[in-house]
Amino acid sequence: MLCGLCEVAQVAEVLISISEKAPQVQGQATVSGLEKSYNLYCRPLSSFVLILNFNYRVQENVVWYQVPRQAGFCGTVLTTNSTHAIYSKNLFLYPLSNSSLVIPEVIPFSCAYPLEINTSLNTFIRPILRDGGLQGSGSTASASMYVFYDSNFTAIYNGRHPITLPVGSALHVGVFVTESEPAFALVLDECYTSSSVFPNGGSTVRYFLLHSRCPTNPQVSVIENGVSLRALFSALLFSQQGTTPYVFLHCRLSLCDKRSYSCVPFCARRTYRSVPRSAQLSPVTIGPITWEE
Repeated sequence: MLCGLCEVAQVAEVLISISEKAPQVQGQATVSGLEKSYNLYCRPLSSFVLILNFNYRVQENVVWYQVPRQAGFCGTVLTTNSTHAIYSKNLFLYPLSNSSLVIPEVIPFSCAYPLEINTSLNTFIRPILRDGGLQGSGSTASASMYVFYDSNFTAIYNGRHPITLPVGSALHVGVFVTESEPAFALVLDECYTSSSVFPNGGSTVRYFLLHSRCPTNPQVSVIENGVSLRALFSALLFSQQGTTPYVFLHCRLSLCDKRSYSCVPFCARRTYRSVPRSAQLSPVTIGPITWEE
């Protein structure tokens, strides 16, 4: 099974060939696909799948069905660890028959999605399932960062040109993650400026705005962090001595499972808190940002 093609739509497809001992699965992120000689049913409390409710198509004598990748939908179960989100369900397949005592074919199905953007799809979590279950890995989340004109975060600076701000003016930053699962929250672990376009810019000096999920000084105000799939903060922009007249802003972020943790950082008196384990995503960068005296 290949669940790794699922991105914006966050829907996976699974092709199940009942005629083979080891079912073949391929696709993106639903639960789908049966030979025409089988019925697939859904009862939300028992993890069945109701074919009549889903989109389907017929291709080479196989009927493909699509089920949204979301916890609780038609009995889909979501579990997470520090690196992956794992969606699982049992598929009950009933051969077409007039008898009411037909024994179904039961196929455990799971799909593991890395919570780290750079995680290789060649390595994935294998949940413990019954023998013969179907397993696969999914695509990673993607993040983007923008600078806004105002504190209402409504108008975005044009990213095709350097952002020019007066020294000491406020920098309004929004970070967003493309992810359909509402159980996750985006958490900014740290944000800093440097003269390098690369997040790990070697010996380049870093000026931290957020560190260990908390502001480093009173000039940084966090509006939203650990609540939803976006994070917002504002910070005053100052010239950095001994550097070039422009800076790049870098943020490291992670996804937090709101069902298991309190994802909103608690930052009292600028003391960095200990935080629950969560999967880090790749850093996001914006810039260059220049200033006017």
